[in-house]
Amino acid sequence: MRRFYCVLGDPVAHSRSPAIHARAFARLGIDAVYAPCRVTPAELPAAVAGLRALGCSGFNVTVPHKVAIAGLVDRVEGEAGRIGAVNCVAAEGDVFAGHNTDAAGLLRALQQHEIDPSGKALVVGAGGSARAAAFALACRTSSVAIVNRTAARAEELARDVPGARGYELESDAARRALQEAAVVVHCTTVGLSDDAVAFDPAMLSPGAAVVDLVYRLPGGDTELVRKSRKRGLHAISGIDVLVHQAIASLEIWLRCKDLDDLFPALREAALS
Repeated sequence: MRRFYCVLGDPVAHSRSPAIHARAFARLGIDAVYAPCRVTPAELPAAVAGLRALGCSGFNVTVPHKVAIAGLVDRVEGEAGRIGAVNCVAAEGDVFAGHNTDAAGLLRALQQHEIDPSGKALVVGAGGSARAAAFALACRTSSVAIVNRTAARAEELARDVPGARGYELESDAARRALQEAAVVVHCTTVGLSDDAVAFDPAMLSPGAAVVDLVYRLPGGDTELVRKSRKRGLHAISGIDVLVHQAIASLEIWLRCKDLDDLFPALREAALS
């Protein structure tokens, strides 16, 4: 019987996950389909119940559901419990198990680009992706700052992350943190549909690296990535992080290890 996988989000029409997973299933010889499903927050509980009824083998979760979904699965595994956000759900018999592969996707992308995250890190945003980024970096960097348009949300996330500090994006403290950061991870939806940027990369130090979890086609690069590269900074496109996250999800669903060799083909599929 053909396996069914999907991604739940709002918006979701732009997602390259279906193309990535279709290529992966073809390369691995697996009879499966992967569909994008637009689901509003109010519809999320019914959507999860529907996926149970359909016998869904697994699904990804994107904005804005990564925190809420943790309360709708039967069990939260490993890093997802510590982070408090789920972006990958695996069906284990009648049980939906929640995982987090956002953290793995970010760390694998940094490793691929030979970026050492041991200096000061800064996370822009306070949603589910920001939670994963902050927790992934907290035990690998000297400090983590979290900045957000709403100071209260940045401070709330910072209280959950060991040693982190939260600031309002336009504050003097946030500007100092941007200037001092060795690695900046952008986790908001700014730049998803236009050339807006959440912050000016000219504020960053010359040796800083920028990771944008947002991507735009063609090419995958956002205005933030383009501006960062024009300044001579090392900038990583969200496409790279997305592909690494997808590979980590496949390893969970298929109970396989070391699928990193798929990266070039899956990145090509994401951009095609």
